[in-house]
Amino acid sequence: MGVRAIALLSLLALSMKAADLHGAVRSGDRKQVERLLEAGSDVNERDAPGSTPLHDAAWAGDLEMVKLLVAHGAGVNARHREGGSTPLHYAIITNHRAVAEFLISKGADIEATYQSGSTPLHLAADRGYAGIVEMLIAHGADIRRKDETGATPLDEAAVKGQATVVKLLLAHGSKASNSTLQQAAVKGHTSVVKLLIAAGADMDSRDSEGTSVVELALRYRQSATAEALLALGAKLDASTRRRIMKSAVLRGEIEIVELLMKGSGEATSLLPDAALKGQAAMVDFLLSHGAGVNARGPAGSTPLQDAALGGHAVVAALLLDKGADLNARDAESGSTALHIAASYGRRDVVLLLLDRGADRRIRNKAGKTPYDLAIEAGQKDLAAMLH
Repeated sequence: MGVRAIALLSLLALSMKAADLHGAVRSGDRKQVERLLEAGSDVNERDAPGSTPLHDAAWAGDLEMVKLLVAHGAGVNARHREGGSTPLHYAIITNHRAVAEFLISKGADIEATYQSGSTPLHLAADRGYAGIVEMLIAHGADIRRKDETGATPLDEAAVKGQATVVKLLLAHGSKASNSTLQQAAVKGHTSVVKLLIAAGADMDSRDSEGTSVVELALRYRQSATAEALLALGAKLDASTRRRIMKSAVLRGEIEIVELLMKGSGEATSLLPDAALKGQAAMVDFLLSHGAGVNARGPAGSTPLQDAALGGHAVVAALLLDKGADLNARDAESGSTALHIAASYGRRDVVLLLLDRGADRRIRNKAGKTPYDLAIEAGQKDLAAMLH
């Protein structure tokens, strides 16, 4: 047998030993681990992805296995080949506090970072592991350390809504920044938002685009957070409130509209947009809050005519059920909802209006009936229904 073949066989044997050791560690078989180590297995041998046996034991939270490996010389600061994680990272990710404490007592680096720049404290804060956070701080972890994105442990906890950890970090001196507050508002973490404001973050601060905290909460449909901010005194000027409310109507965001509309008497003015966009639930909500079913919008049209223009038969039916005037004419052209539906080819609306008894003989200011408009628009099928 040649030298090359012998070398390959030796490498294969070592690889098999490493696989056996990792397998024994993962299965929790301490006796087998002891036998393999006594037989010469490398306690720091890596598997294919790049973990050492100590990584495996830390991930599993097997404290006795961790102690055994460390006693045989396992590197407590060994880095995973791919991500750069240490066994301490693994113990914290899987919430094994006792293992983490033991590793620290044996010299594990509490400021070790992996590819993302996250320290053990970042990982614990992100996951809401308050006990581990407290333990790491007690061992001197840097609460202001930033990862590669510039996030501190407080940022990680805030964006995940980990209120207990946020409170803990603030108590130990973490700074409540305006950007952290903005991120928490976007995510709708109301408890965290309140904690950050109490700790000094400015509720009226604005992001790089000039958007305020309460606007961010509203934009991202976080109505409970927006309500809390307004209750705390966050500023929202009338024009901005109106713009956000109109946008919410178009998207069917009832909770946002309800919050911003309180006591304003604006239900009627919002109804045309809701009808035009086919937001049936919003239309129903606005009607139940005092919107006039036959009130005219800026262009002189009724909500029923707006629904007809948009081709929304469900909304049209709802409006009719609530008392909409079937044959009301718009101010500009004298057209009824049936004229509009016929002109734009809104078949379902035409059928509904005819079924409800719409007058097909009415002429608009130009002297034309719905039938005439259907012919002009090339809607032969509708014209046949209207003749």
